[in-house]
Amino acid sequence: MTTTELDNRGLAGVVLGALVGLSLAVAGFIAGVGASGLAGETTSFWYLSRAAGLVAYALLWGSVVWGLLLSSKIGQAALRPPLTLDAHQFLSNVAIGFAAFHGLVLMGDRYLSFPLQAVLVPFAGSYKPVLVAAGQIGLWLSLLLSISFVLRRRIGQRRWRQLHMLGFVAYWAALLHSVLIGSDSHAPWLQAFYLATAGGVLFLTFYRILAFRQRATA
Repeated sequence: MTTTELDNRGLAGVVLGALVGLSLAVAGFIAGVGASGLAGETTSFWYLSRAAGLVAYALLWGSVVWGLLLSSKIGQAALRPPLTLDAHQFLSNVAIGFAAFHGLVLMGDRYLSFPLQAVLVPFAGSYKPVLVAAGQIGLWLSLLLSISFVLRRRIGQRRWRQLHMLGFVAYWAALLHSVLIGSDSHAPWLQAFYLATAGGVLFLTFYRILAFRQRATA
């Protein structure tokens, strides 16, 4: 497979993931706007938001793990790099869609009453602004990184790799948001899920750092 074919395949994965993500974001916006003023006292929008948020976190975790596998000897030995990169990009884009749905659907919730500005702009809302902002920052950083895949040739491989370090900021911000603001974060199964996923990211991160230092001193 030629370099051009790999680039086209990777671009197709980005476009597909972006379309899925955009569809989810639009669905969340329509649900939130359409239900504003009609939701009454129902908690359906909160549960929809919470479920979408958990899915978004899981997908973001998967994207980070695939990225770490791609840049380490573990992934290079066991997986084909083009396939790993495609999975990394696809998971990232779909995670953005679920995260957008997670926030936008809350526009239909009467209890929290999230306007569009509070959903999209960090610290613009009154409900736990710092913790909400952590999730918003994670979303915007993920979107920036998703766009960077398309611009990689223009900005250069080195600069693109440096920019990609923001993915760790996005992940830990999303984890902070999920653990501290979730209404069911006290559930044992969910605590175990957060602990296992965060532990996996830490392990692969330290493995990558140690492997890089070993190569540098070799």
